[in-house]
Amino acid sequence: MKSYLSLVPISARVHKRQSRMTRICIILAVFLVTSIFSMAEMWTKAETTTMRHNQGDWHIALQNVLENEAKQIMETSDVAFSSWYNEMNTSADQGYYTGGKNAALYGVEETYTTNIMNYPLEGSYPQSEKEAALSADAKDLFGITVGDRITLNTPAGDFEYTISGFYEDDTEFNNIIDGTCVYMNRAAFDEISAMNGTEPAPQFYIHFKKESGLKKAIADLKQQYNLTAANVKENMGLLGILGASSNESVSQLYPLAAVCFIIILVSGVFMISSCMNSNVTQRTAFFGMMRCIGASKQQIIRFVRLEALNWCKTAIPIGCALGTITCWILCAVLKFLVKGEWVDMPLFAVSISGILSGAAVGVVTVFIAAHSPAKQAARVSPVAAVSGNANVSKKVSRITKIRFFKVETSLGIHHATGAKKNLLLITGSFALMIVLFLAFSACLDLVHKLLPSISDFTPDITISSENDANSVTRDLVEEISEIPGVKTVFGTMLNTAYPVEINGRAETVDLFSYNKFMIDNFKNSVMSGDLSKVYGNSGYALAIYNQDKRLSVGDKIKIGGEEIEIACIVSEGVGSVSGSATMVCSEETYTRLLGEQNYMMVSVMLEKDVSEADVNRICDLAGDYLFLDNREENRDVNGSYWVFRLAAYGFLAIISLITVLNIMNSISIGVSARIKQYGAMRAVGMESRQVTKMIAAEAVTYAASGTIVGIVLGLLLHYLIYVKIILSHFGGVWKIPVTPIAIIILLISFSCIAAVHTPAKRIRNMAVTDTINEL
Repeated sequence: MKSYLSLVPISARVHKRQSRMTRICIILAVFLVTSIFSMAEMWTKAETTTMRHNQGDWHIALQNVLENEAKQIMETSDVAFSSWYNEMNTSADQGYYTGGKNAALYGVEETYTTNIMNYPLEGSYPQSEKEAALSADAKDLFGITVGDRITLNTPAGDFEYTISGFYEDDTEFNNIIDGTCVYMNRAAFDEISAMNGTEPAPQFYIHFKKESGLKKAIADLKQQYNLTAANVKENMGLLGILGASSNESVSQLYPLAAVCFIIILVSGVFMISSCMNSNVTQRTAFFGMMRCIGASKQQIIRFVRLEALNWCKTAIPIGCALGTITCWILCAVLKFLVKGEWVDMPLFAVSISGILSGAAVGVVTVFIAAHSPAKQAARVSPVAAVSGNANVSKKVSRITKIRFFKVETSLGIHHATGAKKNLLLITGSFALMIVLFLAFSACLDLVHKLLPSISDFTPDITISSENDANSVTRDLVEEISEIPGVKTVFGTMLNTAYPVEINGRAETVDLFSYNKFMIDNFKNSVMSGDLSKVYGNSGYALAIYNQDKRLSVGDKIKIGGEEIEIACIVSEGVGSVSGSATMVCSEETYTRLLGEQNYMMVSVMLEKDVSEADVNRICDLAGDYLFLDNREENRDVNGSYWVFRLAAYGFLAIISLITVLNIMNSISIGVSARIKQYGAMRAVGMESRQVTKMIAAEAVTYAASGTIVGIVLGLLLHYLIYVKIILSHFGGVWKIPVTPIAIIILLISFSCIAAVHTPAKRIRNMAVTDTINEL
């Protein structure tokens, strides 16, 4: 043997059973980080692909900028590609038609369709001012092909074009405008613009060569050319995924992610350190004997650290492999089962960053966790080890108090609180699990706000008027309500940017009408005020929270000759359409104020087992009104929500499992370390039932301290997430998360029962003489 460190492999084989829980904790910690970081990278890749497909492959768009200045910017070496862009009649209300259908006109360069929007093309880009390309669905709509001629009707006259090609663009948008998109080059667009006397408002789309350092590149560009936020429109979705968005709402999510990562790291340190601390305590005599044969304190410290790092040789590869395989399984489930926005998830991709992060966290966590147990092992007295008193305290300063509890309970509490460091580690493990649980509970509420289609009154089918007027008859609601499979039907009257007086000031509001069913659904969203005043024909209304245009309880809104008072503020609802404050009246109040009887929109909620024949009947009844089936979109959004929810709870389940195993291991090893004491107690008359109570008291002490600390810190983090992110942007009221706390207490209770059962059973099955002679 060249050095004491040569004993590490031998010790690892001999103490394989004792170190099993520590190795499991390392594997789970590495697995957790590897799977999370791998899934984060896969999600980022998929979401980036989706954003480029849905919103375009551009980073910024210059607007309200002089053309010569825009051209100078686009010709810089940092720009990969760019395009001039202009549009007309995108709201389908300016009188541009082709084939009797609305026509949205786009003046673009070829790079816009090929590089920016990546529209698949049949044919070619319109090179001359007498050519135009149409949306692909125009082929079936008008029965035309490439080379045919179309006539564009404008307020100033008609223009004829030869069809050069068809672009696979936004079909949903074409359905909304009940028409098609017409793409033309700049010369053709400028001709139409000049003939119709429209003011050009071009934009200039830019894609930078490098996507690293985008935030700084955009900031430098603004500074160099004196551009403001009004001049530079960001592709918020893409830049948000790339971490380059200047939007504060997006930026606030990054510190939250960093905090969660730090909590994971600290949680791993606590759990592994706790296991190693218990492991070292159980082998105190072994380290004492090493001191007896000449090992120095520094050598003992190196021995423990090398032993810990030696476990990493097998634990880290296993954890990385499990994390990668889990990532593959989750990606396949999302891609083929959940589908929707997850169809772009890559399959069998290996995340180098995920593996390196897992390995790094494993090594760093183990090295940090080994520090305290190593110093503990180095402090072992050689004399105590030789005399057999290695586990006996050096000094007993006071007798354990038994004033309030029976002796076995008091001894159990004393065992838990006597080892301060072990109490701190186990308390930390419990507390971190609870903090993570409550933090993810708040994050789920954030996702709920971001995905409005999971609300209780999200319609499966929407029927609306073509010109956004209140023209849908009430008879339609009654007819639809009689169709089998219809759960409920409700109509909404609406006037956007309606002129009113707010507390004597001339303002505008978006004025909605809700029926009793919808008002009932607001009961859990009331931020302040009294919702009951809004029902029926009254002088009250409610306001939906808007961080930009706020109404308060007690505000007086004068509509025509009547004055309406805001009775309450709610945090959820359809929200503003025009950007004005949002005000909601009951149907009776709305009709009295504006005299309107019909609806702008009718919403239909269906039973789960509704037949397609019944859906077709609703479609037939809709007639010439706009009919929109939202079921597939709602399923996709609900699927996304549940994916996030299951992922969050899966993550918490792993953390919980580690914590449960950790406390079970700590209790078990603690019992093993004091087995001679238990034997002596049983020898002088203590019953097995009392020994079980003593172990239970120790476990409950750990659990109680961890639960109190965890709930206090967890509620603080939960509150901060709510105030900084949810309440500031969506409104609402912070409430104590009673359900998550109840789940936590049940989980902690299970941990205590599981932790006590095995060691108590082992002691009960051992003879008194065996426990006294146990080494």
